[in-house]
Amino acid sequence: MPLRVGVLGTGFAGSMHAHSALAIDGAQVVAVAAVPLTDATSLAKECGARVASAEEICAADDIDLVVVATPTYLHAQHAIAAARAGKHVFCEKPLARTLADAEAMVRAADEARVTLAVGHVVRFFPEYRQAKELLDAGTLGKPAIVTMTRGNFAVGSARGWYLDEDKSGGVVLDLMLHDLDTVRWWFGEPSRIYAKRFKGSGGLEYALATIRYDERPIVQIEASWAEHSGFRTGFELRGDRGMLVHDSRAASPIALQSPSGPAGPAMMATPTLHETPYLVQLRDLFARIARGEPPLVDGPEGLRSLALGLAVIRSADTGEVVNWKAPQ
Repeated sequence: MPLRVGVLGTGFAGSMHAHSALAIDGAQVVAVAAVPLTDATSLAKECGARVASAEEICAADDIDLVVVATPTYLHAQHAIAAARAGKHVFCEKPLARTLADAEAMVRAADEARVTLAVGHVVRFFPEYRQAKELLDAGTLGKPAIVTMTRGNFAVGSARGWYLDEDKSGGVVLDLMLHDLDTVRWWFGEPSRIYAKRFKGSGGLEYALATIRYDERPIVQIEASWAEHSGFRTGFELRGDRGMLVHDSRAASPIALQSPSGPAGPAMMATPTLHETPYLVQLRDLFARIARGEPPLVDGPEGLRSLALGLAVIRSADTGEVVNWKAPQ
């Protein structure tokens, strides 16, 4: 029996997840929702699906999993409704706009005994997965200094709700959260955070966070809604035995650098993307659901990354160092 999917939202994320589901054997996109409903017509036609409201999709008998790709402030409303109707939920990041909403979502999924997965897709990008493998293998030695960057154009020009921080969480929850989640995945929970941010006119926004661990590494993360040339990502990961560099704008977007000698060349460039990480992410989730296994990023894990993002915002707003303890 196929996994029958309903998609809430037809923006970048909703469209990407719908097209990814279409490419997975054993999955079927059944219904698509948007506000207004007419905005769902084109994507629904592409998927061979019906147009329905979010409420109808969450309650429908012929849907097994609901993709929540609506604006951040609506995640809790839709995910909780789907879970209470016995549906598995795949929710875009951030899990919610507030910690209270995220906790309610985790509770609803637990009580209904359904899967709640969170779309921290960077964990499926090959550059970041390769970094995790090299760190775990000790290839780079002990991590010392990490710099990470992620930038995009001022997204408020495309989707006005992003400009309302109460609804979106601004550049920290939209962009920086990807790298905050990655840092937790790579190194575990940090000990303290210090952050600054700047807001300009026309939706321009910039944030910089220093993430400290009790020993090492020291991590600097920047996020920007001021990239006039378009989306970009990058990191430099320095250890006492080597350095890994990623730049999405480079011809070869990831390179491993180490001392030359019998062990190998000084630099090893690696090609990466051969299929979209969004497809890899959903295929992994659907396979885990079929096997009765938890998702790679479940509700509590998404909640912890959200909490770290909210701590960055708190530090930036107060000018104070925030001591970090992850929610349990």
